[in-house]
Amino acid sequence: MVRIAVFARRLSMSAVRMQQVTPLPLHLRPEAWRGRNPDEIFKLYKMRLAALGTEYKRDPRELEALLSTSSVSGLKYDEIEALYYGGELESETMLEIDEEDDDELEFPKYEHDEYSTVTQDIIDEHREQREFNRIAAYEMPHLAKFRQEYTPIKATETPVKLRYTSYLGEDHPAEKKVVLTTVVADLGLGEAEAHKFKVLAGVRYNYKTDTFKMSSDRFAEATQNSRYLSDTLNALLRESKDLSNETFADIPLDVRHITAKDKKQWHHAKRQYSFPKEWRKPQDKNAKKFNPFKDAIGGSFA
Repeated sequence: MVRIAVFARRLSMSAVRMQQVTPLPLHLRPEAWRGRNPDEIFKLYKMRLAALGTEYKRDPRELEALLSTSSVSGLKYDEIEALYYGGELESETMLEIDEEDDDELEFPKYEHDEYSTVTQDIIDEHREQREFNRIAAYEMPHLAKFRQEYTPIKATETPVKLRYTSYLGEDHPAEKKVVLTTVVADLGLGEAEAHKFKVLAGVRYNYKTDTFKMSSDRFAEATQNSRYLSDTLNALLRESKDLSNETFADIPLDVRHITAKDKKQWHHAKRQYSFPKEWRKPQDKNAKKFNPFKDAIGGSFA
């Protein structure tokens, strides 16, 4: 009898608590929107989007209420449904149908029952770090069964190299540029074919390194420039292998561009920026230069 009395008491107390629970506001109960004024339905839809934020999920009952506004908005059912399921931009388009001021929306009062924005960001970062920790601890060890011995790729298998450039955090115009480099000896050409290739390549061939280099930035995308470079190289190879018309055997290899480049670099290295002697003062002409290792205070640094 005592147990029955205790159970009945707990049951009555739970019933009282259920009666004391505050019901959800109207904008969080889409099932109660049906039959209301279309302007009020749009307002409730806005309030639900703002209140739930990232936790917002579409509800068939919400869509049913929005479909009832077809007579006011002038949209058909399929158009409203397409806007509803179309995404964020389409949702904003549908909200523009309601011309009332957003200041009239009555959002629920903040009761200081949630974490601040900064705290929620820290929690999200912590949750993300824990997710990666779980992956490293439980999933990554299973990758050991896919381990394979590394075999270096021969240069003759992949003789052509394409270099792309990317700038972190910005959209730089130089990202579209692609540079193609290859060693002529790795292309598998014969002696006559290689000579014709070098002659046709012109200034893009360096006889010292036996390297063909070509770049392109004429197109807007890097993939387009890489395709253009590969097509140009293929056309050059086809013409070099065709020895039926012209072999260019009597034309020597032009190396003037490499000689001029080396000469320019040599002059740049030899260039000295010194004070002209004729500008010196007479009293400083025979002045002794200070040597910090010998003329320092206290003698030399021995």
